[in-house]
Amino acid sequence: MVLESTMLCLDNSDWMRNGDYAPSRLESQHDAAGLICNDRLNSNPENTVGILTMAGTGVDLLVSPTEESGKVLSCFGNVTIGGKSDLSTAVQIAQLALKHRKNKNGGQRIIVFVGGPVFETKEKLQKIGKQLKKNNVAIDVISMGEMEENSEKLLEFVNATNSNDNSHLITVPPGVSPANAILGSALMHMGGGMGNDGMGGGGGAGGGGDDFDMYGGIDPSMDPELAMAIRASTEEARAQEEARQRAQQEAGGAGAEAPSSSSAGAGEFGGAAAADEEDEDALMQRALEMSMREMLSVNESSTGGAAGTESKTEEEEDEDEELARALQLSVGADPTTSAFTDPSFASSLLSAADPNDPLVQAALAQLQQQTQSGSAPTEEESNNDATGKKRKGDDK
Repeated sequence: MVLESTMLCLDNSDWMRNGDYAPSRLESQHDAAGLICNDRLNSNPENTVGILTMAGTGVDLLVSPTEESGKVLSCFGNVTIGGKSDLSTAVQIAQLALKHRKNKNGGQRIIVFVGGPVFETKEKLQKIGKQLKKNNVAIDVISMGEMEENSEKLLEFVNATNSNDNSHLITVPPGVSPANAILGSALMHMGGGMGNDGMGGGGGAGGGGDDFDMYGGIDPSMDPELAMAIRASTEEARAQEEARQRAQQEAGGAGAEAPSSSSAGAGEFGGAAAADEEDEDALMQRALEMSMREMLSVNESSTGGAAGTESKTEEEEDEDEELARALQLSVGADPTTSAFTDPSFASSLLSAADPNDPLVQAALAQLQQQTQSGSAPTEEESNNDATGKKRKGDDK
């Protein structure tokens, strides 16, 4: 809803006592005015609404344009019936109140309820209408009584003020709630562009019941605040859906442009892209070959290390066997040889070998036994000597 300041001119003349609009013209006017106030204040947080009465001792400004809904709705209880309405003076005061509003931005609108006879002439109303048009003030007239007398004057008044279809005349027939009548009119759908459809009172009244759908099936005349809350949430949801669809359309258009530009770039730089892909494939292949070579070299080194260990072990075993043989020879050598029979020499010889080796340990143990037993020959050596002497005698 657009930003707008609104002045409501209520009719509190003696004709508002009539009961052709249940429960009375005055009460039905208050219901419709409350619905309009809620619609204006809820549609935009910066909108303002003011209230004045046209009859009694004179035009009475109840509330100047304000954003506080409680102050606006509470003033309906201060309206009293009496006297005749002064339409021309009320419109001029309403225009003056809009001129001195706090927020100078947005549009200006005057909504007039007419429930009694209009005493101004058509020429005077046309003059006022032209003045309103000059000051960019729109007007909506809701006629709910004395329609035969007022229809021609009010129509001339609205036509003189109308600019770009911003002013409307809504005629409410007897027996129809004014709140239901304005629901289907351009007064409640300023952005809908309904034009002069609201000037046909019967059509507006007949379609009022079908417009309960936008209020969640709640009659605004029964609970205006709840109905307006439901309508505000519905309009907000509709606005969000429209924004989402618009964003999807924009995204679709951008997506259609992106493939075309990408295809052009591919056509221009296709050769370079293909060359880059080939280079990447060659690098990947080379890297795979290098990794395979490294794996093979690692396997070979591990295999060679194991073979070298085995060969080293065999060489050590051979050295141990030779050392053991040398020890045996040294132990079993001629006793007259002092070098081999000397225990210190044998110990120094064995100290060069690994002391933990079993053969070395056995040799050392045998050497110690021989050292302890002295030079006495063992039984095996005696036998060997005896056998040797016998062989020498036989030879002789």
